[in-house]
Amino acid sequence: MKEDKEIIEFLKSFQKELSGFFGINVELPMVSFINSRKEIDKIWGRKTEEWFVAWAKDNNIFILNPKIYTKESSHKNIEHFWKVLKHEYSHLYYKEITNNGRPKWLNEGLACYLANQVKEKPTKKESLKIFEYYQKGDWLVYRVGYFWVKLLIDKFGKKKLLKLLKKMNSQTAEKEFAKIFYRVYGFKFSEEEFNKIFEV
Repeated sequence: MKEDKEIIEFLKSFQKELSGFFGINVELPMVSFINSRKEIDKIWGRKTEEWFVAWAKDNNIFILNPKIYTKESSHKNIEHFWKVLKHEYSHLYYKEITNNGRPKWLNEGLACYLANQVKEKPTKKESLKIFEYYQKGDWLVYRVGYFWVKLLIDKFGKKKLLKLLKKMNSQTAEKEFAKIFYRVYGFKFSEEEFNKIFEV
């Protein structure tokens, strides 16, 4: 199918970018189209939000069919479909390098950053919700995560962020992550230190 070839070529191109960023290679994922909002709701066993259109599991990306993407979601520009494909593929690299999907804010923020899904800057109060987003996630985690990932890369560079990711594993809990973060960045993972370092 024409759509399949287009998606494969698109992901191959982005694979080069991701492999260059992470320094590892993750094989191309299988992409499965979901053909309605009802189908998503059935899979997840609940009524899903209109902004929720895709997810990655193992080496698979599940995403709303581009033919009904703008009709079955709150996203009215089909360009969003392609950015979401990038976002979900980025998650597979994150999982590969960390053997973990946490912290939620870092995983989602980095995927947004790599997919060029620029997010509106959160308020100071919102930005400090980073401490609530180790495992929890909602619509705000994308803005908060993007904000901090961009700051960490802009201020300290990509290498330091990759060093952080490589020190994580499937057993890394929130307290251990805070210790790893301190060893890499040299300041405590706390509200006071974030205020001081970033002058949020």
